[in-house]
Amino acid sequence: MKFAELKTALKTQVAPVYCLFGADVYLINKAIDLIKGAAGADGLNISRLDDAASASDIISECRTVSFLGGKRVVIVKPFVQDLGVYLKSPCKDTVLILFAEKEVKNAEPVDCSPMTPDLLIKLIANQLAKSNKKITPEAAALLCNYCGNLYSRIDGELNKLVNFYEGAESIGINEINALVTKTEGYQVYELSNAVCAGNIAKAEEILRVLQDQGVEDYAIFGQLVSSLRRIFYSLSCRAPNEAVAAVLGCSPYAVNYARRDYKNLTSKIAQTYNYALDLEYQI
Repeated sequence: MKFAELKTALKTQVAPVYCLFGADVYLINKAIDLIKGAAGADGLNISRLDDAASASDIISECRTVSFLGGKRVVIVKPFVQDLGVYLKSPCKDTVLILFAEKEVKNAEPVDCSPMTPDLLIKLIANQLAKSNKKITPEAAALLCNYCGNLYSRIDGELNKLVNFYEGAESIGINEINALVTKTEGYQVYELSNAVCAGNIAKAEEILRVLQDQGVEDYAIFGQLVSSLRRIFYSLSCRAPNEAVAAVLGCSPYAVNYARRDYKNLTSKIAQTYNYALDLEYQI
């Protein structure tokens, strides 16, 4: 299930095993809090095990009788492969929370990947309303882009905006541009835009910023090639956004943006991408 569906699902039933996966740390931590709350476990009945714990350690912890009754919650990070037998027949009085890169058999999946922009924009507006501030949809969408749609980053940037613009009634694009820290991925996206547009001065400016942040040149180049690859295949393929995104390992929104922003530059994108591939081969 998606993270947004978890709260409703917990009202009906608390599963004995949950598997959390996805890149948004904020959603992962929120999912843990929701599951702990639904299970009704107090602090004495909550255990956290790290990567030093073996499968037998985890199973033993899950089978430990709860302190003063009630359900126990065992949180394990990272996922341990040898839990297959236990997952087929888990303890009814324990809720096991696992972390993994994808769904795990016999565990209730909770997808904590970044939420869709339309949902994030609503959350941003609600968050700022608590501080008696408004935000335009355009500014909220820009904030989402700068933060890679990760609410873990968005939440921190919102706190920064609220504190810095304490006397302002609204947050707009100018405030976002002046204060929000862009993700490395978004800066590379801007770099690819500048390269494709032939704006050398802008490309050099972004490159210097990335280098000043300590990003290695080979990492910048690798991400740039990946960005150009996504743009090229998004334009070259006629399949739906979701299908292309699944192959490229990105979000459907990234494919949609590429098709929207570069629809009149297909031949130029192809030349730029081929040149990047040639450089990659030489390196």
